[in-house]
Amino acid sequence: MLSQSHYSNIMTFVSGSRLAGALSKVSHNNKAENAALKSSDASSHAMVLSEVSSKFANMQHTSLRDLFHRDPSGTTFRVQLQVLAVQPGDVREMVKVLNNGKAASAKGSKGGNLFWEVQLLCKDASTANSNNQYRILNYSHDGLGANFFGKAVSLHDNASARAGVEAKVADLTRFNSWVDAVVERKGGFYHIRDTRLVHCSK
Repeated sequence: MLSQSHYSNIMTFVSGSRLAGALSKVSHNNKAENAALKSSDASSHAMVLSEVSSKFANMQHTSLRDLFHRDPSGTTFRVQLQVLAVQPGDVREMVKVLNNGKAASAKGSKGGNLFWEVQLLCKDASTANSNNQYRILNYSHDGLGANFFGKAVSLHDNASARAGVEAKVADLTRFNSWVDAVVERKGGFYHIRDTRLVHCSK
């Protein structure tokens, strides 16, 4: 017997049934996403490039309109974004180093406390028809968003890592690519946390 929640198309199965046992072996097939990412044509196949940590997997999405125009209660939200641009435009400057407590270019740095300092200019379904773009930050100096792009290394000195980040930026800004992310409100800005990119071409 199948039961369906009134608010969704998600069905639940009796845990002891044979069908539930068969469904437990089903895994997501990423072939369509991978093929679309490798194609040079604009894709009609919507791709979600990221995943949130398991503790936020059941959190409902909040629209950018609600986040920026309606002041929702709480500090942590889940959003689904389309990235229009990534700043800074020079990928090498996306990773910074702490120098006397201040962010500085990682160029020429010998290790040190490297972190991401990236801004995503975004829209979503609720803001698609407006001229506004919304800034979501991936500043990992305090640990938030440290895993979004992967481990922070100097992109001035590591050509392989730089090529990987350039590919991720291209995928993020590709037509019909989406980011599912958890954000935390700090000082009037929204910072990515507990989210990582998983379906990128590199």
